[in-house]
This record gives sequence, structure tokens and C-alpha cells, in this order.
Amino acid sequence: MQLRTVALIFTIFLFATCKVSDREVYLPSYVYVAKPKFVTKSDNSQGYPSAAINDLWVFDNEIARGLHATGSKVPIQRTGKTKIRVTAAIKSDGNSEQRIIYPMYTSFSKEFELTELGTDTVEGTFSYLENAIIPFVEDFDGNGSRFEYNPALKQVGDTILKDKGIGALNPGNFAGKVVLNSVDPKGFLEVYSQVYTNWPIYTPFYFEMDYKGNIPIVVGLYATNSSGETKQFPMFITNPIENWNKLYLNLEPEINDRGAGIQYRLFLRFSKGSVANPEAWIDNLKIVYLD
Repeated sequence: MQLRTVALIFTIFLFATCKVSDREVYLPSYVYVAKPKFVTKSDNSQGYPSAAINDLWVFDNEIARGLHATGSKVPIQRTGKTKIRVTAAIKSDGNSEQRIIYPMYTSFSKEFELTELGTDTVEGTFSYLENAIIPFVEDFDGNGSRFEYNPALKQVGDTILKDKGIGALNPGNFAGKVVLNSVDPKGFLEVYSQVYTNWPIYTPFYFEMDYKGNIPIVVGLYATNSSGETKQFPMFITNPIENWNKLYLNLEPEINDRGAGIQYRLFLRFSKGSVANPEAWIDNLKIVYLD
């Protein structure tokens, strides 16, 4: 009987211990990650504050707690003073399956006094890093254009118009409307930027673009080496899409492979293919790298 009593007491002790352990594990605190704001400099040197931040990497006291969609309630196995930091996650090269921390944006952090089952809200504001260089911005709201047509491919009826109507990203503000009305069904329109001679290597380097349309858009670079040889290399082809989408395209691997001393031009190419009424829209095109 005494042995049974001891065993019963021991079982009760184990059960109580487990309950305490369960309480420690299953009573987290929470942070609600609201959709963040994105801002650019008021002098317009960084263009319109266009961003696609739909997911955030969450850290507590610099411990990664995973990738979470904005509007999520994230459990944190910690209470008391805790620094919560969030970083913007983007689709890597348009890949919806891969979200990476965008190296051009700041992160946001704040210290909270977390409590069991309590919920604190993280409302972050992101901007470009202070050492972000943006040599190319085209939002179609200024005079003229940062692009020029490739004269070898330009045909009558193919053009890019400034349009601020209902189809624009922000109606009332201009966007670029690509119209292909030439008679050649196999023709295509190509535009390119000015020549850049001082792009650095081995640093984060991205191209950003808002776009939509019923035709694909080819994005790439012209590269001219010290011998004057020029090669064109496409880097990305967008899929036709009805609603506005944002592309973050990593240029760094291509630039690193070619080394220093290369002259570059960004180019975009539009072709109608078999589409009866081909049309595309582009806006907020930027080249961004870290100094």
C-alpha cells in the first residue's frame, strides 16, 4: 500500500510538472505585423514610393521567427522586454515561391513589453538604405523620357505613350503605355537607357519595374567591353498579366560575371506575337545598387 501511495504521489507530481511545462510552451505572446508603409525622398530623386511588401521576415531579439504574410498574428515564445525586428521580403526575380530579404530596404525594429497571450502591433515604415544609389528612374511624370528607341527596330505605329487614364498604376499620374500598331506581325519594339560606365561589381544590384499587359516584356542589358565589343543579354521575360505586378530583378550575377570596366545599357523589348490588340503598361522603373 505504501508503494502504491508513493507511486500515486509521483504520478501526480509528474502530471503537475508537465502542466507547468505545457503552460510555458503553449502560452506565447503575439505580435501582429501590419502592412508596412514605404517612403522615398521628397526631392523625387528616388522616384515614386512603389513597393510590393506582402511578406515580412520576423525576428525577436535577432532570432529568426520565419516568414509571415502582412496581416498575420505571429506567436513569440518569449515575454518581457523584447526587440521585434521586421524586414521586407520580396519575390526573388519574380519567383512567387521564393521570398528573400530585399537588401535595398531598411528594416524596422521596436522594443515591446510582451505578455502571455497579449498582442502587440508592429507598424513599420521602410525606405531605401542611405547608401542606396539610384542612377536610373523613369516614372513618366517628368519631361521627356529616360529611354530612347532602338532605331534599327522602330516601326511606324509602335510607340510608348504617357497615359494617366484609368489603366495607369495611379490614375492621375502618368505611366508608360506600350502600343504596337505596326503592320509587321513579327516586328517588335525595343527601347534602351543611356550608357552607364561606372557600375560597381560585388554589391547588391537590382532593377525594379511595375508592369501589366497582354504581351511579354523582355528585360536585359547591353554590355560593351574595353575592346568595343557589344553583346546583348536578356535576363527576364515577364508573363502576360491583367493586373499591375512588380518585378525585382537581381542584376548582380550578370554584372559580376563581366567584371569591371564594362559599359551597360538597360533595355526593354516588346513583341506582339499573335495577340490581336497587343498592349503593355510600365511604370516606376529603377536601377538600384548599394555604394
